[in-house]
Amino acid sequence: MNMLSNPIQLVHTSDFHINIENDHIILHGNVDESAGVMLRGSVVLNCHETTKVRSITLKFIGKAKVNWTEGLGSHQRHYKEEKTIIKHEWSFLPSNRKTYHLPEGHYKWDFELPLPGDLPESVEHDLGQVYYRLKAVVERPTFSMNYNDRRMLRVSRVLLPSSLELTQSLVISNIWVDKLSYDISVPSKVFSMGSLIPITFALVPIAQDLQVRSVSCVLKEYTTLSAEDHSKMEGRVIKHLRDENFASGPDPWTKTELLPVPDCTSHLVQTDSLCDLIKIKHKLKFTVSLTNADGHISELRAAIPVVIAEISPEEDENALPAYEDAWKSAPYDPQQVAALIARGDLPPSIAISAPNEAAIGANTTLSSSDTDDEDHTRPSTPIGNTVAPADGGLTLPWQGIDLSRVPSYTTAIRSNRLYSFSGSLPGYDSLVAVPGRSG
Repeated sequence: MNMLSNPIQLVHTSDFHINIENDHIILHGNVDESAGVMLRGSVVLNCHETTKVRSITLKFIGKAKVNWTEGLGSHQRHYKEEKTIIKHEWSFLPSNRKTYHLPEGHYKWDFELPLPGDLPESVEHDLGQVYYRLKAVVERPTFSMNYNDRRMLRVSRVLLPSSLELTQSLVISNIWVDKLSYDISVPSKVFSMGSLIPITFALVPIAQDLQVRSVSCVLKEYTTLSAEDHSKMEGRVIKHLRDENFASGPDPWTKTELLPVPDCTSHLVQTDSLCDLIKIKHKLKFTVSLTNADGHISELRAAIPVVIAEISPEEDENALPAYEDAWKSAPYDPQQVAALIARGDLPPSIAISAPNEAAIGANTTLSSSDTDDEDHTRPSTPIGNTVAPADGGLTLPWQGIDLSRVPSYTTAIRSNRLYSFSGSLPGYDSLVAVPGRSG
């Protein structure tokens, strides 16, 4: 009998999953200047009948791993190391002696975690990796199947537009005595995946009857692995370009070659990364092959270090804002903000942090009669009702406000504002896990 012809269907009475605002974490600036970002999301449990639960937890972990072998036969040696980069755990339903009985319904636990700006970028290499993962677990009583969900996150870095690497071109300029004067330049040090690298060659022959046989450009990736006080470097060619039709003649030879960088979907190139166990760097290497008057071949070789990023600052600036941040791009109108909050499209903390009369009444706690009994959510964040100015007129944002005053830390925490880009410390209350509860 073919056991595969009658697969056993497992029917779960609940579904459990992790929702996150964005699984692509983008850090702005280098490791010394990035303020970090806020990881935000929720854990959702839908119970289709009364469900017994012992605990509900969520773990976030970032790790770096390397694993490689060197040598042959009896001289072969294996190197392996693992390092935890970041770790955090939430307990939404703490484990205790008693079992929780969750009635049928929808349960949701929100979470947020400030991520430091010096996190290394995600790496997927044959000999090592840097990865970030969320894992949520609903622990069930004995003989009951636990519920699990995992979400992988990708961490990338984009340099600030003011970075010198973006604003300064790189030039190699020199004279090959009695043979050639040359300038090789690229407009920037940083290039994103899927872009073209323009490489300009400006060659001035000094020797007579000198001709350019070919020009070659190579993008090369260097990976350094470290474990047990031992390191290993390996290089591989990412992209190669050879031009055998470079102009020749009595005038200066100038030409711009375009070297394509593979895009992220090809998995042919990694971004630059600085991690204790895995370091990835890139270089552009050039070879100019020359034919001399007597027929013998001479070669000019040079190299320039470059940075490969997943996205460019221009792409990052043009990206659409998160749904809850879309209001920031519209002209400010206190009545409009109040209406959006009253309708539930914006959190009340937006009004509290806005410097105008639209914040009036934003601290009012929503009465129990206004809650939806069908939606069982974590009650840790008060929901406010906000009203527009009584006179209904337009209030300019700066009227009646001392713009030179910065709110105190306590006031900022009381606003419950969830920042998408912040180096601020969270309030103590926001770190206390409050179990979700039904109606």
